[in-house]
Amino acid sequence: MTETLEPSTAGEVYLLGLEPRRRRRLGRFVAGALDLWCATSGGRFELTGEGVVVVRRREDGVAELRLPVGDAEAGAVLLDLITGQLEELDPEEFRGAWGIA
Repeated sequence: MTETLEPSTAGEVYLLGLEPRRRRRLGRFVAGALDLWCATSGGRFELTGEGVVVVRRREDGVAELRLPVGDAEAGAVLLDLITGQLEELDPEEFRGAWGIA
């Protein structure tokens, strides 16, 4: 008789990643044009750098949580926070903390 072990951490159940924000073709063009204009005029807009932090189930790759981030720094902070929680919390605690059903 084989016993199935319950995962001890949420990291055993979920994968974490940073994915580009989905945009329609016109949205990508406008964001790129605004970024180019800001870069040539000495500003920093970075609309094309926006992304989404995504937590997916390892089992089937389904996204359980999607959190939009505005820039690379905000994405890095959020990734660090969630990485720590995936390592420290069990799956039920993680789901409860983020409101995942």
